[in-house]
Amino acid sequence: MDASCRKIVDARLELAQLELRVALLAREGLKRWEIAAALGIQIGTVKSQLERVADKLGPDWKEKKNIVWPELDEEVLSALKTLREGDNLVAIEEEDSAPEEAAILHLKGVANKTGSNYLHQARALQWRLLLLGDGRALHVGAAARFWIKPALSFLSENKYIRFLNSDVGDEPYRPWWLPYTTGGRARGTRAAFYKIIDASAGEYVCNYLQFWLEDELEDYVTRLYSRMKQRWQALSRIARSAGRTVPVPPPSLAELLQEARQVFGLGE
Repeated sequence: MDASCRKIVDARLELAQLELRVALLAREGLKRWEIAAALGIQIGTVKSQLERVADKLGPDWKEKKNIVWPELDEEVLSALKTLREGDNLVAIEEEDSAPEEAAILHLKGVANKTGSNYLHQARALQWRLLLLGDGRALHVGAAARFWIKPALSFLSENKYIRFLNSDVGDEPYRPWWLPYTTGGRARGTRAAFYKIIDASAGEYVCNYLQFWLEDELEDYVTRLYSRMKQRWQALSRIARSAGRTVPVPPPSLAELLQEARQVFGLGE
């Protein structure tokens, strides 16, 4: 074995204070945005600090057995435990093409004005059934797709709908608090098209989505809020232990409910 690998290295002597704090949290599995929130610094700063740590300790510093790390205090360990537990066709040139047919062709890669206009009108609503040959397609807006995710999962698992493709014509839904719900990078949610499995399923899909909004949306938002609050509390405890300002809290439950309801025009 190389002698340099056996040499004991004390991380406290090799790293600057901020480098050490970032490295300790990274070793425990925190993502960059979580470290940034806990320490009150920018994600870019976290990245640069980790690069410095790698320069000083080597690229595989997390796995090296010869590096001695300081023990995390009980408050930080408790907060970390909380975080872990949270949980293409031939183009149609005929001007008399039906708008719904042109729209389906447009989705399959055949650009045409009729289909584009039809889809643009569909995007004005949070969801809408579109004719798809003898069947139908479901268009779900970006924000709606985020808030009714469990309902769409149920319909998909029970084979009422099948995912077709994301709608690149719509901007992703990416609220500032999104990382609190995902525990990772805020990639956002795009609008999407789903195929209704058969013609008879269209009415059921619409009725089910309406039922879900009336009976299940509030419970789902409440669960999301609980997860967000849990992650924020854990990150805040880590921040306080490091002597940093606590991260900005997520919206309140009332604010989240209001945002979700506004997406669907449900009012207060």
